[in-house]
Amino acid sequence: MLFQIKKLSFISCIETVPGSGSQYIRSSGTKGRLLAFDKLTHSCLVKLPSGFKKIFSYYSFAFIDPLSISFHKKRRNGKAGFWRSFGRKPIVRGVAMNAVDHPHGGRTKSIKTPLTPWGKVTKLK
Repeated sequence: MLFQIKKLSFISCIETVPGSGSQYIRSSGTKGRLLAFDKLTHSCLVKLPSGFKKIFSYYSFAFIDPLSISFHKKRRNGKAGFWRSFGRKPIVRGVAMNAVDHPHGGRTKSIKTPLTPWGKVTKLK
Protein backbone atom coordinates (compact mmCIF):
# COMPACT_ATOMS: atom_id res chain seq x y z
CA MET A 1 0.00 0.00 0.00
CA LEU A 2 1.16 3.52 -0.75
CA PHE A 3 1.17 4.72 2.87
CA GLN A 4 3.75 2.01 3.71
CA ILE A 5 6.23 3.21 1.07
CA LYS A 6 8.79 5.89 1.91
CA LYS A 7 8.33 9.39 0.55
CA LEU A 8 10.33 10.28 -2.63
CA SER A 9 10.84 6.63 -3.59
CA PHE A 10 10.32 5.32 -7.13
CA ILE A 11 7.21 3.22 -7.74
CA SER A 12 5.37 1.50 -10.60
CA CYS A 13 2.10 -0.37 -11.30
CA ILE A 14 -0.22 1.88 -9.27
CA GLU A 15 -3.95 1.34 -9.01
CA THR A 16 -6.31 4.34 -8.86
CA VAL A 17 -8.93 2.76 -6.60
CA PRO A 18 -7.89 0.07 -4.11
CA GLY A 19 -8.57 -3.40 -5.50
CA SER A 20 -9.05 -2.29 -9.12
CA GLY A 21 -5.69 -3.57 -10.42
CA SER A 22 -2.72 -1.62 -11.74
CA GLN A 23 -3.61 1.12 -14.21
CA TYR A 24 -0.69 3.56 -14.22
CA ILE A 25 3.07 3.20 -14.83
CA ARG A 26 2.81 -0.35 -16.16
CA SER A 27 5.46 -0.45 -18.93
CA SER A 28 8.84 -2.01 -18.25
CA GLY A 29 11.49 0.48 -17.17
CA THR A 30 9.06 3.29 -16.36
CA LYS A 31 8.83 4.74 -12.87
CA GLY A 32 6.91 7.35 -10.95
CA ARG A 33 7.83 9.17 -7.78
CA LEU A 34 5.85 9.32 -4.55
CA LEU A 35 5.94 13.02 -3.65
CA ALA A 36 3.62 13.67 -0.71
CA PHE A 37 1.05 12.22 1.67
CA ASP A 38 -2.15 13.84 2.92
CA LYS A 39 -3.32 12.08 6.08
CA LEU A 40 -6.57 14.05 6.35
CA THR A 41 -7.94 12.96 2.96
CA HIS A 42 -6.05 9.62 2.85
CA SER A 43 -4.43 10.44 -0.48
CA CYS A 44 -0.95 10.54 -2.01
CA LEU A 45 0.58 12.74 -4.69
CA VAL A 46 2.52 10.83 -7.35
CA LYS A 47 4.59 12.25 -10.21
CA LEU A 48 3.99 10.11 -13.33
CA PRO A 49 6.71 9.42 -15.97
CA SER A 50 5.13 12.08 -18.22
CA GLY A 51 5.74 14.72 -15.54
CA PHE A 52 2.04 14.99 -14.71
CA LYS A 53 1.16 14.88 -11.00
CA LYS A 54 -1.84 12.81 -9.93
CA ILE A 55 -3.55 12.02 -6.64
CA PHE A 56 -4.05 8.37 -5.68
CA SER A 57 -5.73 6.67 -2.75
CA TYR A 58 -3.70 6.07 0.41
CA TYR A 59 -4.63 2.37 0.35
CA SER A 60 -3.77 1.63 -3.29
CA PHE A 61 -1.13 -0.97 -4.05
CA ALA A 62 2.08 -0.19 -5.97
CA PHE A 63 5.43 -1.83 -6.72
CA ILE A 64 8.62 -0.37 -5.34
CA ASP A 65 11.22 0.41 -8.06
CA PRO A 66 10.57 0.34 -11.82
CA LEU A 67 9.05 -2.76 -13.35
CA SER A 68 11.62 -4.67 -15.37
CA ILE A 69 10.83 -7.70 -17.47
CA SER A 70 14.08 -9.60 -17.87
CA PHE A 71 12.73 -11.60 -20.83
CA HIS A 72 12.72 -8.45 -23.01
CA LYS A 73 16.51 -8.23 -22.72
CA LYS A 74 17.13 -11.91 -23.47
CA ARG A 75 14.63 -12.31 -26.33
CA ARG A 76 16.12 -13.02 -29.77
CA ASN A 77 14.16 -13.14 -33.01
CA GLY A 78 16.16 -16.08 -34.33
CA LYS A 79 13.78 -18.08 -36.48
CA ALA A 80 10.95 -17.77 -38.94
CA GLY A 81 7.63 -17.84 -37.12
CA PHE A 82 9.13 -16.53 -33.86
CA TRP A 83 6.18 -14.23 -33.19
CA ARG A 84 3.65 -17.04 -33.74
CA SER A 85 4.36 -18.22 -30.19
CA PHE A 86 3.27 -14.78 -28.94
CA GLY A 87 -0.06 -14.86 -30.78
CA ARG A 88 0.90 -12.70 -33.76
CA LYS A 89 -0.01 -13.90 -37.23
CA PRO A 90 1.84 -13.01 -40.44
CA ILE A 91 0.37 -10.28 -42.64
CA VAL A 92 -0.17 -11.25 -46.28
CA ARG A 93 -0.36 -8.55 -48.97
CA GLY A 94 -3.57 -8.35 -50.98
CA VAL A 95 -1.62 -8.42 -54.26
CA ALA A 96 -0.21 -11.83 -53.35
CA MET A 97 -3.70 -13.33 -52.89
CA ASN A 98 -6.12 -14.78 -55.42
CA ALA A 99 -8.86 -12.61 -56.90
CA VAL A 100 -11.46 -14.47 -54.81
CA ASP A 101 -9.69 -13.62 -51.55
CA HIS A 102 -8.94 -9.90 -52.04
CA PRO A 103 -9.91 -7.09 -54.45
CA HIS A 104 -6.24 -6.47 -55.36
CA GLY A 105 -5.46 -10.14 -55.92
CA GLY A 106 -5.29 -12.27 -59.05
CA ARG A 107 -2.81 -10.19 -61.04
CA THR A 108 0.64 -11.34 -62.09
CA LYS A 109 3.32 -9.07 -60.60
CA SER A 110 0.71 -6.35 -59.94
CA ILE A 111 1.07 -4.70 -63.39
CA LYS A 112 -2.60 -3.77 -63.77
CA THR A 113 -4.10 -0.87 -61.82
CA PRO A 114 -5.72 -1.63 -58.45
CA LEU A 115 -9.50 -1.96 -58.56
CA THR A 116 -12.30 -1.63 -56.03
CA PRO A 117 -14.49 -4.68 -55.31
CA TRP A 118 -16.89 -3.24 -57.93
CA GLY A 119 -14.28 -3.03 -60.69
CA LYS A 120 -13.55 0.72 -60.64
CA VAL A 121 -9.97 2.07 -60.66
CA THR A 122 -8.71 3.14 -57.21
CA LYS A 123 -5.27 4.54 -58.12
CA LEU A 124 -3.86 5.86 -61.36
CA LYS A 125 -0.25 5.31 -62.38
